[in-house]
Amino acid sequence: MPIRRALLTALAVVYFGALIGLAFMPISAAARSVWCWPMLAFVPVGALLVLLLGPRRWWAAIAFAVLGASWIEAAQSIWMPVDYSQAMDAVWASLGAMAGVALTWLALRSAQQPAAPYPAVGPAASPHPREIGLD
Repeated sequence: MPIRRALLTALAVVYFGALIGLAFMPISAAARSVWCWPMLAFVPVGALLVLLLGPRRWWAAIAFAVLGASWIEAAQSIWMPVDYSQAMDAVWASLGAMAGVALTWLALRSAQQPAAPYPAVGPAASPHPREIGLD
């Protein structure tokens, strides 16, 4: 288990660092108007946070993801050119993180539930009357 956690932490650090680095790369206004990029970029953020914090703390994963998206937009408004940051990017990123949290939570929940046994079919399913003492 410690190796799994260390790998998840390393993956999260690399992904979050790349995401922050990409958020501060100057791009054209036309490319910034694409609404799906923040949403798609934050789906793994939500998934990684649920895997790191555990499925019982899904609410904390959403809170940290929303905080991270808001921090990125606030930092862009300070350090990037005027009108570079958009509040809707934080909203789309938060929705993407919520989708990542929900998908990961559902996947973990379904993996933890034991599979129902299949009923036996055929002659082996119904015992002979002498075997159960019905004669």
